Amino acid sequence: MGIKTAVPVWLLLSLLLCRLLVAGPSLLTQQECKELEDDEEPPPITYSGRELGRFRIYFAGKEIGHEEFEISDSDQHLKASSRTQLTISREDPAEPPEYLDEEDYEELPRPDRPPAEPVTFRIHSTLRFNDLFEPKAYEVVQEAGPNRMRAKVDFQPDRSRVSYFSDEETDRRRIELKEDVTILDDNVFHHYLILSKRYDLCRGGIQEFSAFVPQQFLTGGITVSEVGKEEVEIADQPFWLRRFRVDTGEMIVNYWLDSDLRLKKLAIPDSEVEVVRE
Repeated sequence: MGIKTAVPVWLLLSLLLCRLLVAGPSLLTQQECKELEDDEEPPPITYSGRELGRFRIYFAGKEIGHEEFEISDSDQHLKASSRTQLTISREDPAEPPEYLDEEDYEELPRPDRPPAEPVTFRIHSTLRFNDLFEPKAYEVVQEAGPNRMRAKVDFQPDRSRVSYFSDEETDRRRIELKEDVTILDDNVFHHYLILSKRYDLCRGGIQEFSAFVPQQFLTGGITVSEVGKEEVEIADQPFWLRRFRVDTGEMIVNYWLDSDLRLKKLAIPDSEVEVVRE
């Protein structure tokens, strides 16, 4: 069963320029995997450390926004938070672009009318999880002008609770989720960074994960596989990166890691979306 995820539509307001610090996932490098004895098991994959970063987001080659994220750890859990901002300019077409849901997009005026002002979408997310990638709580707030929506997930062993809040109503639901379900919410790209830490480089091949999209209340299986190394140009600079492929059943997402296993780029070909690490 696949899941369908939307492509960027809101993004976070940046308060300061973030830079990469130190991330401490226990993934082995390709060389370390080769050095394992035939009967030696690699250590379990866990997550620790602290990481800050900023992504530039492009649609059809045009920069439309950015995402700033931070992943930090404490004695009890890890916290991944982000602030994202996306602006749709007046030059955009009258029909909603592919990456926007029609109900979330205010149609631009016809050519014989004055152009509309740019529309800005913002999204703020907070995910709490443990070092085994088991989510404990998630909250996302999205804003577009006066419209505001908030979703909150409390992960429980039996049936997790999902609550949606808007200016007009509150909707509460229950859903059965696997203990280590991966959160891949709409327009929150650092979630793919967390997913990349879960891929077992020593085992390789096609690996399956359970995923949940809170804003769409969708759950299903996804697969991740390594495609190989290739040269990728970022900001007019060539990089030799490892490419991975995520198949949600509805769309393909490619992401690239550098030699230190940092997420450098993400692309969704069908939607003409690219996300690049600064």
